[in-house]
Amino acid sequence: MFKIKELNEECGIFGGYCLSGNIAPYLKCGLLKLQHRGQESAGISFGGEFQKVIKNYGLVNSAIDNSFLKNAQGNFGIGHVRYSTFGDDRKENIQPLKITYMGEDVSLAHNGNVSQAKKIREKFERIGEVFLSSSDSEVILKRLIFSLKKKPSLWTFEEVAKCLVENFSSGSYCILIYLPNRIMGFRDNFGYRPLMFAKCNEGYFVASEDVAFYGLNVQEIVEIKPACGVEITKEGYEIKSFAQPKNICQCVFEQIYFSSPASNIFSKNVYATRIKLGEILFNSVDKNFKADVAIPVMDSGLGCAIGYSQASKIPFHLGLIRNSWMERSFIQPLQEKRTLNVRQKFMPVKSVIENKKIVLIDDSLVRGTTSCEIIKMLRQCGAKEVHMRSVSPKIINTCFWGVDIPTKEELIAYNKTDEQIAKQIGADSVKFLPQEMLSEVFEGNLWCKKCFRKDENEIFLP
Repeated sequence: MFKIKELNEECGIFGGYCLSGNIAPYLKCGLLKLQHRGQESAGISFGGEFQKVIKNYGLVNSAIDNSFLKNAQGNFGIGHVRYSTFGDDRKENIQPLKITYMGEDVSLAHNGNVSQAKKIREKFERIGEVFLSSSDSEVILKRLIFSLKKKPSLWTFEEVAKCLVENFSSGSYCILIYLPNRIMGFRDNFGYRPLMFAKCNEGYFVASEDVAFYGLNVQEIVEIKPACGVEITKEGYEIKSFAQPKNICQCVFEQIYFSSPASNIFSKNVYATRIKLGEILFNSVDKNFKADVAIPVMDSGLGCAIGYSQASKIPFHLGLIRNSWMERSFIQPLQEKRTLNVRQKFMPVKSVIENKKIVLIDDSLVRGTTSCEIIKMLRQCGAKEVHMRSVSPKIINTCFWGVDIPTKEELIAYNKTDEQIAKQIGADSVKFLPQEMLSEVFEGNLWCKKCFRKDENEIFLP
Protein backbone atom coordinates (compact mmCIF):
# COMPACT_ATOMS: atom_id res chain seq x y z
CA MET A 1 0.00 0.00 0.00
CA PHE A 2 1.31 3.45 -0.91
CA LYS A 3 2.29 5.67 1.98
CA ILE A 4 4.63 8.55 2.64
CA LYS A 5 7.51 7.39 4.81
CA GLU A 6 9.38 9.51 7.25
CA LEU A 7 11.81 11.94 5.69
CA ASN A 8 15.35 10.67 5.54
CA GLU A 9 18.72 11.76 4.30
CA GLU A 10 18.77 12.81 0.68
CA CYS A 11 20.53 10.98 -2.17
CA GLY A 12 23.60 11.31 -4.35
CA ILE A 13 23.71 11.78 -8.14
CA PHE A 14 26.49 11.54 -10.70
CA GLY A 15 26.47 11.65 -14.50
CA GLY A 16 27.93 13.04 -17.66
CA TYR A 17 29.67 12.30 -20.94
CA CYS A 18 32.85 10.26 -21.37
CA LEU A 19 35.04 11.22 -24.32
CA SER A 20 36.77 7.85 -24.63
CA GLY A 21 33.74 5.57 -24.85
CA ASN A 22 32.36 3.45 -22.00
CA ILE A 23 31.06 5.69 -19.22
CA ALA A 24 29.70 2.89 -17.02
CA PRO A 25 32.90 2.36 -14.95
CA TYR A 26 33.12 6.12 -14.37
CA LEU A 27 29.52 6.14 -13.12
CA LYS A 28 30.28 3.39 -10.63
CA CYS A 29 33.45 5.11 -9.41
CA GLY A 30 31.60 8.39 -8.96
CA LEU A 31 28.81 6.72 -6.97
CA LEU A 32 31.31 4.92 -4.74
CA LYS A 33 32.63 8.33 -3.68
CA LEU A 34 29.05 9.42 -2.92
CA GLN A 35 28.12 6.25 -1.03
CA HIS A 36 27.81 8.22 2.23
CA ARG A 37 24.76 10.01 0.78
CA GLY A 38 22.62 6.90 0.38
CA GLN A 39 23.01 3.22 1.18
CA GLU A 40 19.60 1.73 0.47
CA SER A 41 20.12 1.17 -3.25
CA ALA A 42 22.18 2.24 -6.25
CA GLY A 43 21.83 2.31 -10.01
CA ILE A 44 23.13 3.60 -13.32
CA SER A 45 21.57 4.32 -16.72
CA PHE A 46 23.99 4.49 -19.63
CA GLY A 47 24.35 4.20 -23.40
CA GLY A 48 23.85 6.65 -26.23
CA GLU A 49 20.56 6.96 -28.08
CA PHE A 50 19.20 3.93 -26.20
CA GLN A 51 19.73 3.39 -22.50
CA LYS A 52 20.49 0.38 -20.34
CA VAL A 53 19.74 0.44 -16.62
CA ILE A 54 21.51 -1.55 -13.88
CA LYS A 55 20.16 -1.04 -10.35
CA ASN A 56 19.51 -2.97 -7.19
CA TYR A 57 19.29 -2.80 -3.42
CA GLY A 58 22.44 -2.43 -1.36
CA LEU A 59 25.74 -0.59 -1.55
CA VAL A 60 27.23 0.40 -4.90
CA ASN A 61 29.65 -2.52 -5.12
CA SER A 62 26.89 -5.09 -4.74
CA ALA A 63 24.13 -3.26 -6.62
CA ILE A 64 26.34 -2.59 -9.66
CA ASP A 65 28.40 -5.73 -10.10
CA ASN A 66 31.55 -5.41 -12.21
CA SER A 67 30.45 -8.34 -14.37
CA PHE A 68 27.67 -6.13 -15.77
CA LEU A 69 30.17 -3.46 -16.79
CA LYS A 70 32.52 -5.63 -18.88
CA ASN A 71 30.50 -5.33 -22.07
CA ALA A 72 28.90 -1.98 -21.30
CA GLN A 73 28.84 0.56 -24.10
CA GLY A 74 27.92 4.20 -24.40
CA ASN A 75 29.37 7.63 -23.72
CA PHE A 76 26.45 9.08 -21.76
CA GLY A 77 24.99 8.12 -18.42
CA ILE A 78 23.66 9.05 -14.98
CA GLY A 79 23.82 7.28 -11.62
CA HIS A 80 22.15 7.44 -8.23
CA VAL A 81 22.63 6.29 -4.63
CA ARG A 82 19.41 6.39 -2.71
CA TYR A 83 17.85 6.69 0.64
CA SER A 84 14.09 7.17 0.32
CA THR A 85 12.83 10.66 1.13
CA PHE A 86 9.39 10.01 -0.26
CA GLY A 87 7.66 6.69 -0.85
CA ASP A 88 8.51 3.23 0.37
CA ASP A 89 11.52 1.04 -0.34
CA ARG A 90 9.99 -1.04 -3.14
CA LYS A 91 12.34 -1.96 -5.98
CA GLU A 92 10.44 0.20 -8.46
CA ASN A 93 11.64 3.26 -6.53
CA ILE A 94 15.32 2.54 -7.15
CA GLN A 95 16.82 5.16 -9.44
CA PRO A 96 17.60 6.12 -12.12
CA LEU A 97 13.99 5.85 -13.30
CA LYS A 98 13.76 5.06 -17.02
CA ILE A 99 10.80 5.17 -19.36
CA THR A 100 10.36 4.86 -23.12
CA TYR A 101 8.20 7.58 -24.68
CA MET A 102 7.50 7.95 -28.39
CA GLY A 103 10.12 5.30 -29.06
CA GLU A 104 12.89 7.09 -27.15
CA ASP A 105 14.43 6.46 -23.72
CA VAL A 106 14.65 9.06 -20.96
CA SER A 107 16.10 8.50 -17.47
CA LEU A 108 16.01 10.67 -14.36
CA ALA A 109 18.00 10.78 -11.10
CA HIS A 110 16.83 13.08 -8.32
CA ASN A 111 18.33 14.35 -5.06
CA GLY A 112 15.88 16.16 -2.82
CA ASN A 113 12.22 16.24 -1.90
CA VAL A 114 9.28 17.60 -3.90
CA SER A 115 6.57 18.97 -1.63
CA GLN A 116 3.95 19.08 -4.38
CA ALA A 117 4.46 15.46 -5.47
CA LYS A 118 1.46 14.00 -3.63
CA LYS A 119 -0.92 16.63 -5.00
CA ILE A 120 0.34 16.26 -8.58
CA ARG A 121 0.16 12.47 -8.34
CA GLU A 122 -3.46 12.65 -7.22
CA LYS A 123 -4.34 14.91 -10.16
CA PHE A 124 -2.80 12.44 -12.61
CA GLU A 125 -4.53 9.49 -11.00
CA ARG A 126 -7.91 11.22 -11.27
CA ILE A 127 -7.51 11.32 -15.06
CA GLY A 128 -6.55 7.64 -15.19
CA GLU A 129 -2.77 7.77 -15.09
CA VAL A 130 -0.94 4.87 -13.44
CA PHE A 131 2.32 5.15 -11.49
CA LEU A 132 4.74 2.25 -11.27
CA SER A 133 6.54 3.58 -8.18
CA SER A 134 5.73 5.65 -5.10
CA SER A 135 8.68 7.97 -5.69
CA ASP A 136 8.27 11.70 -6.17
CA SER A 137 10.89 11.37 -8.92
CA GLU A 138 8.38 9.55 -11.14
CA VAL A 139 5.99 12.45 -10.63
CA ILE A 140 8.64 14.82 -12.00
CA LEU A 141 9.22 12.61 -15.04
CA LYS A 142 5.50 12.24 -15.78
CA ARG A 143 4.92 15.98 -15.37
CA LEU A 144 7.67 16.67 -17.93
CA ILE A 145 6.15 14.26 -20.44
CA PHE A 146 2.65 15.71 -20.07
CA SER A 147 3.92 19.27 -20.38
CA LEU A 148 6.23 18.80 -23.37
CA LYS A 149 4.29 16.14 -25.34
CA LYS A 150 7.06 15.39 -27.85
CA LYS A 151 9.98 13.05 -28.32
CA PRO A 152 12.61 13.42 -25.57
CA SER A 153 15.29 14.13 -28.20
CA LEU A 154 13.37 17.34 -29.00
CA TRP A 155 13.14 18.58 -25.41
CA THR A 156 15.12 21.78 -24.91
CA PHE A 157 16.88 22.84 -21.73
CA GLU A 158 14.66 25.91 -21.53
CA GLU A 159 11.43 23.88 -21.85
CA VAL A 160 12.45 21.41 -19.17
CA ALA A 161 13.53 24.22 -16.83
CA LYS A 162 10.24 26.07 -17.39
CA CYS A 163 8.26 22.95 -16.47
CA LEU A 164 10.31 22.47 -13.27
CA VAL A 165 9.85 26.09 -12.23
CA GLU A 166 6.10 26.10 -12.94
CA ASN A 167 5.35 22.80 -11.19
CA PHE A 168 8.02 22.28 -8.53
CA SER A 169 8.99 25.78 -7.49
CA SER A 170 8.79 25.09 -3.74
CA GLY A 171 10.66 21.79 -3.87
CA SER A 172 14.25 21.01 -3.11
CA TYR A 173 15.91 19.26 -6.00
CA CYS A 174 19.02 18.57 -7.93
CA ILE A 175 18.02 16.59 -11.02
CA LEU A 176 19.91 14.79 -13.76
CA ILE A 177 17.94 13.93 -16.91
CA TYR A 178 19.43 11.61 -19.53
CA LEU A 179 17.92 12.17 -22.97
CA PRO A 180 19.14 10.57 -26.23
CA ASN A 181 22.83 11.58 -26.44
CA ARG A 182 22.34 14.42 -23.96
CA ILE A 183 22.50 15.09 -20.21
CA MET A 184 20.74 17.94 -18.42
CA GLY A 185 21.31 18.91 -14.80
CA PHE A 186 19.22 21.35 -12.72
CA ARG A 187 19.50 22.88 -9.24
CA ASP A 188 16.40 24.36 -7.59
CA ASN A 189 15.78 28.07 -7.04
CA PHE A 190 16.54 27.92 -3.32
CA GLY A 191 19.82 26.02 -3.57
CA TYR A 192 19.05 23.62 -0.69
CA ARG A 193 21.24 20.86 -2.12
CA PRO A 194 24.65 21.17 -3.81
CA LEU A 195 25.38 20.41 -7.47
CA MET A 196 28.90 20.46 -8.91
CA PHE A 197 30.26 20.32 -12.47
CA ALA A 198 33.72 19.22 -13.63
CA LYS A 199 35.47 19.55 -16.96
CA CYS A 200 38.01 16.71 -17.11
CA ASN A 201 40.37 15.16 -19.61
CA GLU A 202 38.03 12.17 -19.54
CA GLY A 203 34.87 14.19 -20.28
CA TYR A 204 32.24 16.35 -18.59
CA PHE A 205 30.64 15.29 -15.33
CA VAL A 206 28.10 16.58 -12.80
CA ALA A 207 27.63 15.36 -9.22
CA SER A 208 26.20 16.11 -5.78
CA GLU A 209 29.70 16.74 -4.38
CA ASP A 210 33.08 17.51 -5.90
CA VAL A 211 34.57 14.51 -4.05
CA ALA A 212 32.97 12.41 -6.82
CA PHE A 213 35.49 13.85 -9.30
CA TYR A 214 38.57 12.75 -7.36
CA GLY A 215 40.58 10.32 -9.46
CA LEU A 216 39.67 12.09 -12.69
CA ASN A 217 42.07 14.44 -14.45
CA VAL A 218 40.15 17.58 -13.58
CA GLN A 219 40.70 20.79 -15.51
CA GLU A 220 38.01 22.86 -13.80
CA ILE A 221 35.33 22.44 -11.11
CA VAL A 222 32.33 24.76 -10.99
CA GLU A 223 29.48 24.93 -8.47
CA ILE A 224 26.15 25.04 -10.28
CA LYS A 225 24.40 28.01 -8.68
CA PRO A 226 20.76 28.00 -7.53
CA ALA A 227 18.29 28.31 -10.43
CA CYS A 228 21.02 27.22 -12.83
CA GLY A 229 21.84 24.04 -14.68
CA VAL A 230 24.11 22.43 -17.24
CA GLU A 231 23.52 20.80 -20.61
CA ILE A 232 26.08 18.25 -21.82
CA THR A 233 26.32 16.96 -25.40
CA LYS A 234 29.00 15.41 -27.62
CA GLU A 235 29.95 18.93 -28.68
CA GLY A 236 30.61 20.14 -25.14
CA TYR A 237 28.69 21.72 -22.31
CA GLU A 238 26.90 24.91 -21.36
CA ILE A 239 26.04 26.16 -17.87
CA LYS A 240 22.85 28.22 -17.95
CA SER A 241 20.58 30.21 -15.66
CA PHE A 242 16.87 29.40 -15.97
CA ALA A 243 15.20 31.51 -13.27
CA GLN A 244 15.81 34.07 -10.55
CA PRO A 245 17.10 32.49 -7.31
CA LYS A 246 14.57 32.62 -4.45
CA ASN A 247 15.68 33.34 -0.89
CA ILE A 248 18.82 31.21 -1.09
CA CYS A 249 18.52 28.57 1.66
CA GLN A 250 21.51 26.22 1.71
CA CYS A 251 21.14 23.32 4.15
CA VAL A 252 23.61 23.65 7.04
CA PHE A 253 23.51 19.87 7.52
CA GLU A 254 25.35 19.40 4.23
CA GLN A 255 28.34 20.89 6.03
CA ILE A 256 27.65 19.47 9.50
CA TYR A 257 26.83 15.87 8.59
CA PHE A 258 25.86 14.81 5.07
CA SER A 259 28.81 15.68 2.88
CA SER A 260 32.21 14.05 2.74
CA PRO A 261 34.88 15.93 4.73
CA ALA A 262 36.92 16.00 1.50
CA SER A 263 34.19 17.95 -0.32
CA ASN A 264 33.82 21.66 -0.90
CA ILE A 265 30.12 22.44 -0.51
CA PHE A 266 28.50 25.87 -0.88
CA SER A 267 31.97 27.39 -1.36
CA LYS A 268 33.19 25.98 1.96
CA ASN A 269 35.50 23.08 2.74
CA VAL A 270 33.55 20.60 4.85
CA TYR A 271 36.49 19.43 6.96
CA ALA A 272 37.53 23.02 7.78
CA THR A 273 33.94 23.82 8.76
CA ARG A 274 33.79 20.92 11.19
CA ILE A 275 37.14 21.88 12.76
CA LYS A 276 35.85 25.41 13.27
CA LEU A 277 32.56 24.20 14.79
CA GLY A 278 34.50 22.14 17.33
CA GLU A 279 36.60 25.14 18.32
CA ILE A 280 33.54 27.37 18.70
CA LEU A 281 31.73 24.72 20.74
CA PHE A 282 34.48 24.62 23.37
CA ASN A 283 34.98 28.38 23.48
CA SER A 284 31.24 29.08 23.80
CA VAL A 285 30.02 26.44 26.30
CA ASP A 286 33.01 24.66 27.86
CA LYS A 287 35.67 27.31 28.46
CA ASN A 288 36.65 25.96 31.89
CA PHE A 289 35.74 22.31 31.30
CA LYS A 290 38.40 19.66 31.93
CA ALA A 291 38.48 16.05 30.74
CA ASP A 292 41.04 13.31 30.20
CA VAL A 293 40.27 12.63 26.55
CA ALA A 294 38.19 13.99 23.65
CA ILE A 295 36.66 11.22 21.54
CA PRO A 296 34.80 11.72 18.24
CA VAL A 297 31.74 9.85 17.07
CA MET A 298 33.03 8.75 13.68
CA ASP A 299 32.96 9.78 10.92
CA SER A 300 31.31 13.20 10.73
CA GLY A 301 32.32 13.98 14.34
CA LEU A 302 36.03 13.54 13.57
CA GLY A 303 36.84 17.08 12.44
CA CYS A 304 34.60 18.50 15.15
CA ALA A 305 36.49 16.62 17.87
CA ILE A 306 39.86 17.70 16.46
CA GLY A 307 38.75 21.34 16.60
CA TYR A 308 37.43 20.91 20.13
CA SER A 309 40.67 19.24 21.23
CA GLN A 310 42.82 21.97 19.69
CA ALA A 311 40.83 24.69 21.45
CA SER A 312 40.60 22.91 24.82
CA LYS A 313 44.03 21.24 24.89
CA ILE A 314 42.22 18.04 25.95
CA PRO A 315 44.04 15.12 24.28
CA PHE A 316 42.31 13.73 21.19
CA HIS A 317 42.02 9.96 20.74
CA LEU A 318 40.05 7.54 18.59
CA GLY A 319 38.25 5.76 21.39
CA LEU A 320 35.70 4.36 18.95
CA ILE A 321 36.89 2.66 15.79
CA ARG A 322 34.28 2.69 13.07
CA ASN A 323 33.65 -0.45 11.05
CA SER A 324 33.82 1.04 7.56
CA TRP A 325 31.75 -1.80 6.13
CA MET A 326 28.68 -0.78 8.10
CA GLU A 327 26.06 1.69 6.90
CA ARG A 328 25.41 5.07 8.51
CA SER A 329 22.89 4.62 11.33
CA PHE A 330 21.26 8.02 10.79
CA ILE A 331 19.91 6.96 7.40
CA GLN A 332 18.50 3.59 8.37
CA PRO A 333 14.74 3.39 7.72
CA LEU A 334 13.67 1.68 10.97
CA GLN A 335 14.49 2.51 14.59
CA GLU A 336 15.27 -1.15 15.44
CA LYS A 337 17.78 -1.32 12.58
CA ARG A 338 19.42 1.93 13.70
CA THR A 339 20.01 0.53 17.19
CA LEU A 340 21.46 -2.75 15.92
CA ASN A 341 23.55 -0.85 13.38
CA VAL A 342 25.16 1.31 16.08
CA ARG A 343 26.22 -1.75 18.09
CA GLN A 344 27.79 -3.35 15.03
CA LYS A 345 29.33 -0.17 13.67
CA PHE A 346 31.56 0.95 16.56
CA MET A 347 34.39 -0.94 18.25
CA PRO A 348 35.51 0.69 21.54
CA VAL A 349 39.22 0.94 22.42
CA LYS A 350 39.31 0.00 26.10
CA SER A 351 42.80 1.36 26.76
CA VAL A 352 41.63 4.84 25.70
CA ILE A 353 38.36 4.65 27.65
CA GLU A 354 39.00 2.86 30.94
CA ASN A 355 39.03 5.09 34.05
CA LYS A 356 38.84 8.23 31.92
CA LYS A 357 36.65 11.33 32.08
CA ILE A 358 35.52 11.49 28.47
CA VAL A 359 34.10 14.32 26.39
CA LEU A 360 32.29 12.71 23.45
CA ILE A 361 31.96 14.96 20.38
CA ASP A 362 29.29 14.40 17.73
CA ASP A 363 27.95 16.45 14.84
CA SER A 364 24.38 16.44 16.20
CA LEU A 365 21.80 14.68 18.37
CA VAL A 366 18.65 13.78 16.46
CA ARG A 367 16.83 10.88 18.11
CA GLY A 368 19.64 10.04 20.53
CA THR A 369 19.87 6.42 19.32
CA THR A 370 23.55 6.52 18.44
CA SER A 371 24.55 8.52 21.53
CA CYS A 372 22.67 6.24 23.94
CA GLU A 373 24.25 3.07 22.56
CA ILE A 374 27.74 4.56 22.40
CA ILE A 375 27.58 5.82 25.98
CA LYS A 376 26.56 2.31 27.10
CA MET A 377 29.64 0.95 25.30
CA LEU A 378 31.92 3.49 26.94
CA ARG A 379 30.59 2.71 30.42
CA GLN A 380 30.94 -1.02 29.78
CA CYS A 381 34.61 -0.34 28.97
CA GLY A 382 35.11 1.39 32.30
CA ALA A 383 34.62 5.09 31.45
CA LYS A 384 34.63 7.15 34.66
CA GLU A 385 32.46 9.95 33.23
CA VAL A 386 30.94 10.61 29.78
CA HIS A 387 30.04 14.17 28.76
CA MET A 388 28.20 14.54 25.44
CA ARG A 389 28.77 17.57 23.18
CA SER A 390 27.03 18.47 19.90
CA VAL A 391 28.50 20.93 17.40
CA SER A 392 25.03 21.71 16.10
CA PRO A 393 22.34 23.45 18.15
CA LYS A 394 19.35 21.53 19.47
CA ILE A 395 17.28 20.07 16.63
CA ILE A 396 13.72 20.96 17.61
CA ASN A 397 11.80 21.18 14.34
CA THR A 398 11.01 18.99 11.35
CA CYS A 399 12.59 19.33 7.91
CA PHE A 400 10.68 19.52 4.63
CA TRP A 401 13.64 18.91 2.39
CA GLY A 402 15.05 15.43 2.93
CA VAL A 403 16.67 15.40 6.37
CA ASP A 404 15.70 12.45 8.57
CA ILE A 405 13.47 14.35 11.03
CA PRO A 406 10.00 12.85 10.64
CA THR A 407 8.18 14.08 13.77
CA LYS A 408 9.05 16.48 16.56
CA GLU A 409 8.18 13.86 19.16
CA GLU A 410 11.06 11.68 17.92
CA LEU A 411 13.57 14.50 18.42
CA ILE A 412 15.45 14.00 21.66
CA ALA A 413 15.91 17.75 22.20
CA TYR A 414 12.29 18.69 21.57
CA ASN A 415 10.85 20.29 24.73
CA LYS A 416 13.66 18.89 26.90
CA THR A 417 16.36 20.55 29.00
CA ASP A 418 20.01 19.59 28.71
CA GLU A 419 19.70 17.74 32.01
CA GLN A 420 16.70 15.71 30.78
CA ILE A 421 18.53 14.80 27.58
CA ALA A 422 21.63 13.73 29.52
CA LYS A 423 19.52 11.47 31.73
CA GLN A 424 17.79 9.91 28.70
CA ILE A 425 21.02 9.00 26.91
CA GLY A 426 22.94 8.09 30.07
CA ALA A 427 25.49 10.93 29.94
CA ASP A 428 26.90 12.89 32.88
CA SER A 429 26.17 16.10 30.98
CA VAL A 430 25.04 17.29 27.55
CA LYS A 431 25.71 20.62 25.85
CA PHE A 432 24.92 21.99 22.40
CA LEU A 433 26.39 24.73 20.26
CA PRO A 434 24.35 27.87 20.95
CA GLN A 435 22.22 28.73 17.93
CA GLU A 436 23.58 32.27 17.72
CA MET A 437 27.13 30.90 17.35
CA LEU A 438 26.28 29.30 14.00
CA SER A 439 26.69 32.70 12.37
CA GLU A 440 30.44 32.52 13.03
CA VAL A 441 30.62 29.72 10.46
CA PHE A 442 27.44 30.09 8.43
CA GLU A 443 27.45 33.82 7.97
CA GLY A 444 24.82 35.85 6.13
CA ASN A 445 21.25 34.94 5.20
CA LEU A 446 22.00 32.12 2.78
CA TRP A 447 21.48 29.16 5.13
CA CYS A 448 18.47 27.06 6.07
CA LYS A 449 18.40 26.64 9.87
CA LYS A 450 14.73 25.80 10.27
CA CYS A 451 15.38 22.58 12.20
CA PHE A 452 16.92 24.64 15.02
CA ARG A 453 13.91 26.97 15.30
CA LYS A 454 10.47 26.55 16.84
CA ASP A 455 8.51 28.51 14.23
CA GLU A 456 5.55 26.35 13.24
CA ASN A 457 4.50 28.23 10.11
CA GLU A 458 7.53 29.30 8.14
CA ILE A 459 8.87 26.75 5.70
CA PHE A 460 11.69 28.83 4.28
CA LEU A 461 13.95 30.26 6.95
CA PRO A 462 17.33 31.59 5.81
